[in-house]
Amino acid sequence: MTNPNKPTPADIAHAIELAEQGDWIDPSEVPINWLCELYDPEGKCVGNGNGRTASEAMGLAWLHVHAPDALTDAYVKSGSVPLEILDGWRFELTPPWQSKRD
Repeated sequence: MTNPNKPTPADIAHAIELAEQGDWIDPSEVPINWLCELYDPEGKCVGNGNGRTASEAMGLAWLHVHAPDALTDAYVKSGSVPLEILDGWRFELTPPWQSKRD
């Protein structure tokens, strides 16, 4: 069974594709979106992502950790972003209906 609070390899590949195509959302322009904050196995917040769906936000948060310039550069070095997530990583989601509108 798939963990709903962890992106699948397909979700991560989709995030890479969004970055390379420049098709990710800018949360300052689209404030109502899914937010994912990513915590490493030691409990430190190390990245975040905003998306149209929970899966997209989680994939973009994972991308943020492994390729932090991917969204600004529209480039992800092949093999730099693992498609499998080891145990211990925590993806905390905030749904659109709880997002801030400021």
